[in-house]
Amino acid sequence: MGEVIKHGLIKDASYYQWLTEHGSEIQNRNLDILSEMVTVSNRIKRDVVEKDPTEQGDRALLNLGHTLGHAIEKLSDFSLLHGHCVGLGCIAAMAVSVKRGFLHEDQIPALLDVMKLYHMPVTVSGLTPAEIVKTTKSDKKMDSGTIRFILLEQIGKAYVDKTVTDEEMAEGLSQILI
Repeated sequence: MGEVIKHGLIKDASYYQWLTEHGSEIQNRNLDILSEMVTVSNRIKRDVVEKDPTEQGDRALLNLGHTLGHAIEKLSDFSLLHGHCVGLGCIAAMAVSVKRGFLHEDQIPALLDVMKLYHMPVTVSGLTPAEIVKTTKSDKKMDSGTIRFILLEQIGKAYVDKTVTDEEMAEGLSQILI
């Protein structure tokens, strides 16, 4: 579900809202609702990949939550599910987006509610911001020594940013580390 929620965050605010409104039906495995969810998520991913098959531009948007999520996944010895780590990374990226003035701080608790709705973790323990940030330096999204970090201008509109600092990542991580 971390990947599904990410699709709404990066490209479709109405889909993100739809996910919040249909949580119980999705949890109860309503086949019509599940079919719509899979169809919309696949359409979003397909549209992004078809426009940028070699990941030179917008395809990188699919990496929202992945920079920090992959580091958390690796540092946890892959004991956490990939989608859970992506979700945690999305929360931290949203915190950076709030700090930069793109999103309102009320949107973080709303995202936490969506994650909880789908029984996803919203915190992780046993890791430090310093070790997570250090681990991001070996991530595949590095571009000539710079991280291509995905931020949100608004729900449903993401962008690639190469200026996110280690300090900003650490501050974003403060939303999820206990």
